[in-house]
Amino acid sequence: MTLDILALLQPAPLNRIWEAEKSGWRCFVMGNDHPSYRRGSRLRAAWQRGYDAASRSKDPEGLML
Repeated sequence: MTLDILALLQPAPLNRIWEAEKSGWRCFVMGNDHPSYRRGSRLRAAWQRGYDAASRSKDPEGLML
């Protein structure tokens, strides 16, 4: 069995939900509480999950994704 090293090194596909959660976390750390996603959207819900998780964290800056 052979592995294509270049295929393993290429960037992973973009996961918009994960990026929205990371954005929510970063917004909490930076003090921004206004999401840019449309109200009621899946991305807005993901952003809120990230924001809420950061607000519950004991060290949001140290654990920032």
